Order: sequence, then C-alpha cells, then structure tokens
Amino acid sequence: MFFGMPTLVELPDLAATVREAAAQGLDFVEINMSFPQYTAARLNADEARALAEKYGIFYTIHADEALNPFDFNPKVAQCYFGVMRDTIRTARAIGAKIVNLHLQKGVYVTLPDQVVLLTDVYRDEYLANVRAFVSACEEEIGGSGVRVAIENVDSNPFTEAQIAAFPIFFASPVFALTLDTGHEHCLGGKDAFAYRDHPDRLIHMHLHDSDGRHAHLPLGRGSVPLAEKLSLLPENATCLIEVKTVAGLTESLAYAASHRLFTLNRKKENPYAG
Repeated sequence: MFFGMPTLVELPDLAATVREAAAQGLDFVEINMSFPQYTAARLNADEARALAEKYGIFYTIHADEALNPFDFNPKVAQCYFGVMRDTIRTARAIGAKIVNLHLQKGVYVTLPDQVVLLTDVYRDEYLANVRAFVSACEEEIGGSGVRVAIENVDSNPFTEAQIAAFPIFFASPVFALTLDTGHEHCLGGKDAFAYRDHPDRLIHMHLHDSDGRHAHLPLGRGSVPLAEKLSLLPENATCLIEVKTVAGLTESLAYAASHRLFTLNRKKENPYAG
C-alpha cells in the first residue's frame, strides 16, 4: 500500500509540499486543483516531474471541488467538461494515475415539507449528462491508465440520481471509487453500501479520523475504525492521510506507527510508471 499527503494551505508551493512528503517518509502527494497555484494553467508539469524524480515520490490529483459537468445549462456543463479534460491532461503529463472526483448534488428546491433535488426531478437529463461525461473522460484518458475515483462527501450522502448513475460510471473501466473514512463516519455510514456493492472499484482512500461531527481529525482523535477501513483496500492501493496541517500529519503518522496501524515502506520509483 502507498501512503500520501494532501495539498496543505500552509505549504506555499509544490516544491515545499514534495519536500514535506519526502521528509515524512510518504510515497505521494495529492495535488488539489482547487488551489490557484495548481490549476492546469499554472501547474508546471516539467517542474512537477523533476520534483517527483528528485524526491522519489509520485502524484495523485484531486479535481477542482466545484467541478459539476452535470449542470443542466449546457454552456456551464461544457465549461466543466473542459476543466476535466485539462485535469486529465495534467494527470497524464505528471504521471498521476488517479483523479479524485466529488459528485455535486446540484441545485435543490426547498418546499414546505421537503427538499427536492433537481437532479432527481429531471433524472433522465442528468443521466444523459453522466453518459456524455463518461464518454468524454474515456476519450481523453485513452490507454494512459488514468482512473477517475468518485469520492463520498460529508455534506450529503450519495443522492438518488447519483446512485442511479453508478451503473453508468462502473460500466466504464476508467471509473472507480475513493472511500473517505471521515466523511462516511460523519454521515453514519449511509454511503457504505457503495463500497459493499462495488468492492472491486475501491482503489483510493482518504484516511482521517472523525468524532461523528468533525472530519479530517488526526488519526487517533476520533472513533473511526481505522484498521477495519484500511483492510478494505487492495494491496497496491493508494491511501491519503487527509488531515489539514503538517502538525496533524506528523501526529497521524506517529499514531499509526505506535499502534501498528500501517508501516511506511517508501518506494523510490513511481509504482504506476510505464
């Protein structure tokens, strides 16, 4: 298993982040493209590859967290299609094999007795947009080996429309799943079915603790069954220690070592090279 760290706001650039990952004994950095310095227009692929080679790490990518290619306005959707194409091209350019993706629940209407998601009301249109998005991703990915891993979020469980879209996503070889342990815990395990139903699609994890209300706590600060969650991952999967500070990362790795949760065995070569 390969362990990595996220983009942290206290580290100003990729060089500082990669140095921190290497100093902590980690295998990879997850570049979050919501940060301005990591947008496709500003991320220097040559520099990223040079840093990866120098420090013996590799990359995964977190797609822009606002990305919503399923918007009902076709001009808005096409804009996000373009953002995703740029994201996949960046992944290919820097050797990243995983693009982590949030699914947006979209616009909702608050009625006197319920909240209605437009994606549920206009589900056929939503699913048509999903099919178009899957085709666009497949075309852009080609034979590069990049996979798009859908993450569960903590703002809401997977919606009815998103669940209806799973067969479309998972009919494609390029789509997979990320399990975010803290998000799942905050929602009382309401998304656990997705990982039970599609265990072969789980390729990536965002590992952090939670007390049931707050996610992204350092490991050992909450009540997530961490060892149980790690046991769900296949041997060569990637696991991001998704805390929000360097101090939290250091604390998490110390906890993992003292509790024999996992052992860092840093590889000097990108396991996805070639």
